[in-house]
Amino acid sequence: MENKALKEQVEKLAAQVTGEVEEISGELILKVKASSVTETLNGAKNFPNIPCDFLHDLCGLDLVDHLEVVYQLSSLRGPQRLRVKAIVDRENPVIDSVTSIWQGANFLEREAYDMFGIKFKGHPNLKRIYMWDDFVGYPLRKDYVTEPIEVRNIVRTRIEGE
Repeated sequence: MENKALKEQVEKLAAQVTGEVEEISGELILKVKASSVTETLNGAKNFPNIPCDFLHDLCGLDLVDHLEVVYQLSSLRGPQRLRVKAIVDRENPVIDSVTSIWQGANFLEREAYDMFGIKFKGHPNLKRIYMWDDFVGYPLRKDYVTEPIEVRNIVRTRIEGE
């Protein structure tokens, strides 16, 4: 890890929010519970001298037993990078919106909602962004069922035959 000061700040923040820190390929990862994501991201954005103040990506993940929201942070003033993973309950996938911290999270949160069903509490306009409004389900969840190939072939044959 190049930036020891960042690692110290992340470890201090992890202790404050009861998170876990790991380092993979030189990248710091802070895992937290969904309930502390706002405090965590505000803390990272306001690290003294080494703020992780730029959210350049946010995405959902389905890890079968739980969902995660992953925040990719970097700095506008330095080389520091931080990945924050918030663990979200699969049965009740609700997490606070971070649009009050970064307005750029707006469409990224809508995408995670549309594809994974993660509800962002406090989001200004949480609605589907890719799928149509009456679409049922969340297509990037591992438990999402698509029709078998046999059904698709029957439909294709009917369409081509008409």
